[in-house]
Amino acid sequence: MLNFHRAVIENVLIFSITVWFGAITQKETLRLNRVVKTVFRIIGRDLPSLEILYQQRLLGRATLISQDSSHPVHDLFEPLPSSRRFRSIKTRTNRFSTSFSP
Repeated sequence: MLNFHRAVIENVLIFSITVWFGAITQKETLRLNRVVKTVFRIIGRDLPSLEILYQQRLLGRATLISQDSSHPVHDLFEPLPSSRRFRSIKTRTNRFSTSFSP
């Protein structure tokens, strides 16, 4: 059952999660988390929340882009001198600031 969940349900939920998850409303997040909780009850094993999956995918995508100098948005991923975080870009709208790569 866990293999079915990972192969079908989880893949549908996290397909391009780095693009859409940052822009969904709290109500939509609760509805998606309800699906994850239902699957948890059926399978009986602890599953990562969508927020955790989103953070993992986002960090992985940012790491790959920052390491690939030929990537079109590589220049936007400028690390701060401490090398712990990336420099943030000033934005005028909330929608632009919550997108993956403004």
